[in-house]
Amino acid sequence: MKVTGFEADLGTPYTAATLAYLKRRYPGVHFVWVMGADNLASFHHWQHWRQIAESCPIAVVDRPGWRLKGLSGTTSATLKAKRVPEAKSRGLPLRDPPAWTFLTTRLSALSSTALRVGKAS
Repeated sequence: MKVTGFEADLGTPYTAATLAYLKRRYPGVHFVWVMGADNLASFHHWQHWRQIAESCPIAVVDRPGWRLKGLSGTTSATLKAKRVPEAKSRGLPLRDPPAWTFLTTRLSALSSTALRVGKAS
């Protein structure tokens, strides 16, 4: 995983546009969109969320207090048949989208939004 700040120069706040750019720029790369369970719970409200799900596999990382909300939400229900068991998640990058998995891991309360603005809380 490589962290960059290229999105600031891209000129769009929308994930669908970012993914479209990345896929055009790096056609041989097998991308996986990584999001927290908190985002999974509201993902169906994102602009072009279905397009995002159709463009690359998704790895959902468990977040404190969000597991049940994420897994019982609209997105999970809509994409239920495309869920990959966690035990098979290593192959996620090579799966045809839509494909997604829910990763159980040590929970962290760190917010990506706070990290971007320099507040690790």
